Amino acid sequence: MTEANTHMRWFEDHADHYEELAMYAADFGQRLIDFVDPAPATRLLDVGAGRGAAARAAVARGCVVTAIDVTPAMVRRLAADVPEIIVRQMDVTRLDFSRGTFDTVVAADVLEILEDPAAAVAEIRRVLAPGGTVALSVNGARARWEWLTLLAQEFWPAPGPAPVVDAATPADPAALLAEAGFIELTQRQVAAAVQVPSPSALWELLESQMSMAMAVDESLSARRAAEFRRRFWAGAEHMHAHGGIILDHNATLHRAITPA
Repeated sequence: MTEANTHMRWFEDHADHYEELAMYAADFGQRLIDFVDPAPATRLLDVGAGRGAAARAAVARGCVVTAIDVTPAMVRRLAADVPEIIVRQMDVTRLDFSRGTFDTVVAADVLEILEDPAAAVAEIRRVLAPGGTVALSVNGARARWEWLTLLAQEFWPAPGPAPVVDAATPADPAALLAEAGFIELTQRQVAAAVQVPSPSALWELLESQMSMAMAVDESLSARRAAEFRRRFWAGAEHMHAHGGIILDHNATLHRAITPA
């Protein structure tokens, strides 16, 4: 299974409670729309819309919103939750829209999970009208979680089935936008943090978000699974005792326009 298929399966399995797991989705979707600042009646496309955090924020501003996602369960749930928008199942690298259909396209935390982000940016450029705006958010590094990333990499060396601890940006979004012909590139850094009360709460969160327990039990020998659990708890206890277990979400917002 490719990394893209792994992501799609996770989103399919967790569509009903995605925003409870991705605790910053609603907040960061709102921030992305605020960054774009679309006028009422703007024809806006939300790609990789998920449960519609950005789409809902755009509707609240009076935009005419179309939302797409490649995951069937996300599409079904979004269509039921936000009936005032057009929702379609679609791959961002093969958009079924005519050239110049939209005034604005937004994509929240999408580029870093795509196998071909350049193709996605090219398609976004194609469906934007001259002078149209694109806005992307891309997850940033979380330095305080390096111990867990390194631990997962040790026990599940690539190309094994390690739970994804932190997404890696496959390419520089600013470079991709420039190469696709976008101009007037601007950026904004955004961040938020939530405290997890205990190491056991951290394990429960990772188990729900990334099937941590299943990966440990199914892919490791009993001895290695016990060793992973021992070191996980040691790392979580150390984090808890030295500043707390903080789930920090950092992102860079990128905005650009198509030439008029």
